[in-house]
Amino acid sequence: MTDATLDLEAHRRRAAADALAERLGVDVWTMRVDSVRDLTPSMRRIVFSCREPELLSGAPGTDLTLTIGSRGDTTVRRRYTIRQLDPERHTVALDFVIHGDGPAARWASGAATGDEIEAIGPRGKVTVVADAEWHLFVGDDSFIPAALEMLESLPPDTAAHLYLEVEGPDDEQPVTAAAAVSGPRWIHRGEAAAGESTALLDALAGFVPPAGRGFAYIGGEHRLVNAVRRLLLDAGMTAEDMAPKPYWRLGSANADHGEPPRED
Repeated sequence: MTDATLDLEAHRRRAAADALAERLGVDVWTMRVDSVRDLTPSMRRIVFSCREPELLSGAPGTDLTLTIGSRGDTTVRRRYTIRQLDPERHTVALDFVIHGDGPAARWASGAATGDEIEAIGPRGKVTVVADAEWHLFVGDDSFIPAALEMLESLPPDTAAHLYLEVEGPDDEQPVTAAAAVSGPRWIHRGEAAAGESTALLDALAGFVPPAGRGFAYIGGEHRLVNAVRRLLLDAGMTAEDMAPKPYWRLGSANADHGEPPRED
């Protein structure tokens, strides 16, 4: 492929990104990898520098859409929750689940200092509900960055319940929230594959919603998210007090725009 062809492809990608950003009411950013480190055997943190200070204002739980690569004439994008913002250093940290063979996992596995990536955002509708009296965070590995970022934003002594499924003890992360956190925190699925375990549902089966208005944030594999939602409805919570967000679907690759397929 010639330099002219590469330049044309880059121009087409940027034009498509600009059009998408305009439609969403957000911006396009070029981010450079500052550092890469493994938090656990399955989670990698990549810190990016971004000199546009407007980016450093996303609410906890909002995300960036990353341009990962292309498939033929189609641009492949994936959405990742902003895990940490450092306004003084102008850096953005994103956490990637690196098991599996998806395009984002492959990119994150090979990322090195100085690499650049295009980001669109920040955006997202799931963030902390300020007037909730207590908060419940439930999900699998893919939900950990969003759950911990929202949890850590809660005021001191706010009641919070945490149910996060990981493979085993080595995949647990420190929880450094000022909120009063209860619950199992970490549920181990053991040798069961992600998306096929019942460990999280089994642990949540005994959950009794406390008094007062609560809000549940649910993220992870498509069928798991739906099962958690049904369980909480049966426990007495209402659909209006939940934010279910499927991040992926077992047996199906996410669409090129980053969302899991919606078929039944």
